[in-house]
Amino acid sequence: MTGASSSSELAGWLTARRTALGLQQGEVSARTLDHGGPAGRVTQPYLSRLERAARPLEALTPARQDALRRALEIPAGEWVARTGLPLLQPAPSDDALQVLELVRVPVRALASAGLPVTEDHASVIDHELVPVRDHRPGMLVLEVGGESMTTAAGGGIRPGDRIYVDPGDLDLREGLVYVLHVPGLGLTVKRLRRYGGRNGGALWLTSDNPDHPPVKPEEVTVVGRVYFHQPRGVRL
Repeated sequence: MTGASSSSELAGWLTARRTALGLQQGEVSARTLDHGGPAGRVTQPYLSRLERAARPLEALTPARQDALRRALEIPAGEWVARTGLPLLQPAPSDDALQVLELVRVPVRALASAGLPVTEDHASVIDHELVPVRDHRPGMLVLEVGGESMTTAAGGGIRPGDRIYVDPGDLDLREGLVYVLHVPGLGLTVKRLRRYGGRNGGALWLTSDNPDHPPVKPEEVTVVGRVYFHQPRGVRL
């Protein structure tokens, strides 16, 4: 999935949100009227269609989207991250607060075998509160276990560090860092290098640690590009 969540996922999310608040559909409809006036009201029958994925959320007018978000007490950052829809005329204070809004993302270990799967709840070892500005749809947060990406001075990506992975960025590019699955090697984080000329050279998977030689696998599955390194906050 490259953008916002699917209609069925959004429907389940809205239903779960309403249920968590202990509200009936009619009560949510009344709240939208309170927050948005007649122009923002989402009727109970329409809310029912939204929760059954019979109508897309983006079909609502911006005023109704905003009233529904407020009625369900959904933080602005979570709304944008989940739906991909913009906020309605955010107040100046909202812009300042968005950098502080967080999205809760599960953390998985960078294991030696197997692919990190978002539906595999058993593999979750922790949760990371990711600022909205650094959140990407479908992102993975992995905790590094090895030393192949540490540098000679003790820097780089170290054991215990966490990396943010964009599974929508699968195009291999020179010099960037990726999480990949290599048969026989398992799940690994490597920097891509091209040896023998940028245009005609072969692609190799390299480590920032000089004690780990580069490898040129016959087969590789790209999980995604590493675009952020936590806790040191380094964009890659």
